[in-house]
Amino acid sequence: MSIHRRERSAALIHPYIHMLKCPICHRTMTMISPDNIQCSSRHTFDLARQGYINFMTRFFKGNYDKRLFTAKRDILAQSAIYTPLIEIIRHRIEGYSNSSSQPVHILDAGAGEGTLLQQITQHTPAVGWGIDIAKEGIAMASSTYDQQIWFVGDLAYSPFAEGQLDVILNILSPSNYEEFRRIMKPDGWIIKVIPRERYLTELRELLFRDRHHHTDSRERVLRRFGMHHHLIDLIPLTYTLPITEVVVNSIIHMTPLAWHGTESAIASVQASLSQITIDLEILVGKRR
Repeated sequence: MSIHRRERSAALIHPYIHMLKCPICHRTMTMISPDNIQCSSRHTFDLARQGYINFMTRFFKGNYDKRLFTAKRDILAQSAIYTPLIEIIRHRIEGYSNSSSQPVHILDAGAGEGTLLQQITQHTPAVGWGIDIAKEGIAMASSTYDQQIWFVGDLAYSPFAEGQLDVILNILSPSNYEEFRRIMKPDGWIIKVIPRERYLTELRELLFRDRHHHTDSRERVLRRFGMHHHLIDLIPLTYTLPITEVVVNSIIHMTPLAWHGTESAIASVQASLSQITIDLEILVGKRR
């Protein structure tokens, strides 16, 4: 099975190897086999048994572990918690696709365990690329979803050549706007999703009863976004959903918010959380 995954991943990447560059020497990638991918300077990056390629050039140890990514995957599989968001993004990408005669290449920058990219690109002719600095998430993505291309990599040293991507997704994840601008096509789009004030408000209220939990300033996000991309649309999205006990436990493990909650606060969440509010803003931009 692992050999099959490597072979399948190599076959998926092969037609698009020209889109990639070496994150070490920045030269073009020239060769791919079921074992590795190599640049013209012979820097070599292995295909893992799960089928992903690790393009990291430095050691990284993050706080995101397998339990977090499993919880996120379970939530997306067992509930409609992000379905309205996925539908809006798919509709936007379909509009872009209708104006292009070539396959649309979509990068999820901060793909995690891959479910959002899979749901956005499934049953479409789009080519989905997912990258994340957390190996645990990408290993899960490539083990679960076999129609997308998965990389472990640092957005500051991404393995893409200049001007290759039609759409970059940046969903509830940190940004590297300089790199996004470099790897986007001149007429490419960026779709960034940010939390608004009431995002997961029920969870925040239970975890931080005596504290105010700060979110990043919307104005600061918009200012940074506008420095690199023309904002062409801004879509608010707010809804509240009932959730089951199983989903409650997954939410606790999924969100870093719970890392800062006391044991009693987490027990309170498990006992009383029956609904959750999704409050987001979708920024659509074009490269300056």
